[in-house]
Amino acid sequence: AIIILNLLLPLLYFSAAFVYGKYFYRKADWAKNWKRRVLLFVVLIHLLETILRGLYYKGFPITSIYEAASLVAFALVLIYLYIEIQIQVDTTGYFILVFVFFLQLFSSALATLKASLPPIFKSSLFIFHTSFGILGYASLFISALYSFLYLMLFYDLKSSRFGIFYDRLPSLETLKEVNLHTARLGFLCFFLSILLGIGLTFQLKIGSFFDFKGMASLAALTLYGLEMVGEKLWNWSGKRLAFLNLFGFTMLLFSFLIVNFFLTSFHEFH
Repeated sequence: AIIILNLLLPLLYFSAAFVYGKYFYRKADWAKNWKRRVLLFVVLIHLLETILRGLYYKGFPITSIYEAASLVAFALVLIYLYIEIQIQVDTTGYFILVFVFFLQLFSSALATLKASLPPIFKSSLFIFHTSFGILGYASLFISALYSFLYLMLFYDLKSSRFGIFYDRLPSLETLKEVNLHTARLGFLCFFLSILLGIGLTFQLKIGSFFDFKGMASLAALTLYGLEMVGEKLWNWSGKRLAFLNLFGFTMLLFSFLIVNFFLTSFHEFH
């Protein structure tokens, strides 16, 4: 059942992206009515697959970078649904779901069920450290995406190009609001993940949290903190916040790729 559900997930996310794409590009009434229902159904299937995988392992189902990719995809969709329902932004789901589709396709194609979990994967500190880390990555990815959309719309308006992005994207103020909301959530999740990671290294007496990725995470966290302080105290423009946000996320992404593919560290998947 786990394998079948895992193989179905990319197809289901492709279907959801297709419906949201029809709504964004064609303003199809049927897509407007069905898009959220389709996505909620896919989320329930993904939740079921994750629960079954956790029961199979009797622990946190993140034994490889491929399983981590699936959990990040799941977190991305949950955060997007919050944006769509609470902030009433429903025209940007296509961009997130296209990325989620490829992320889940990568996971489903390469993830395998392992015979057992290392003891660390059953540690409460590890579970919370990793969960907050995943939520942090997902939140900051969405924040970076909305920063990118902000800049696209900003320069379209500056150049008097009134095309589909002008017609379908939310206002610059709304894009800035979503950017800040998700950046705050990502900042909080990463802060908690770092604290729990430090505690985990002391508990298990292995390595050091302050490896390359740990230090890069702290540097990125500082940038996101600067973004929020700059907006609150110095009233920084949405353009400046967007560029700072994209730079911070690039640092996080770079550190993640370097650690998992080139370096050996506390944060490497084994």
